[in-house]
Amino acid sequence: MCGRFTLRKSIDVKELTGISIKENYNVAPSQDILTITDKPKFMKWSYSPSWAKEPMNLINARSETVRQKPSFKESKPCLIVADGWYEWKRDGEVKQPYYFHMNNDVFYFAGIHNDSGCAILTMEANEKLAPIHNRQPIMLKHNEARDYLNGKDRFTSSLSRRVEFYPVDRMMNSPNVNNEKNIEECKI
Repeated sequence: MCGRFTLRKSIDVKELTGISIKENYNVAPSQDILTITDKPKFMKWSYSPSWAKEPMNLINARSETVRQKPSFKESKPCLIVADGWYEWKRDGEVKQPYYFHMNNDVFYFAGIHNDSGCAILTMEANEKLAPIHNRQPIMLKHNEARDYLNGKDRFTSSLSRRVEFYPVDRMMNSPNVNNEKNIEECKI
C-alpha cells in the first residue's frame, strides 16, 4: 500500500513535465496530484468506479487483480509523479513511518484513472522492502512509463532494487505537517 508520498523536487518536475508545483512533503489521499496521461495534469488521488452509488475513494489497486476486478474495468493507465513515499511498520500497537526514495530522484508510479480520479498500482514488496510492508507501489523508469501509457502492462521494474529507506518522525502521520522535517531520518 502507498498511503502518502512526496513530490518536492520542483525544478526537476518543471524540467520533466513543464508544470510548476509547490513542494509537498506529505501528499495525502484526496489531494490533487500531478499525473501524466496524454499530457501532464492534476487529478484527485481517489478512485471510484462510475457505477458506484457512493464514492469508494480507492487510493491503491493491486496490479495482480486490476484487470479482473469490476471496479477497475473502465480504468485507463496514468503515471503519478513522485520522488518518495511513506510506509508504516507495525510493531504491536506502534506504527512507525519509514521514508522510501531513490536517491531523491523523481520517478513515476504506475497508476490508473477515470473521471473520478486516480489510484496507485501496487505489487508484492520485494525482499528488501518486505520487512517494512508487504506491498509497494510500482515504480517505472522513463522508457517503461512510455510503454505503460501505450497499453503495455508494466507491473515490475528494476527501480525497486535501488530504493533506500529509513525511519522518520511520527509527526508526519498528520497530513497537516508538511515540511522537510518529514523526511529527516530519526532514531527508533
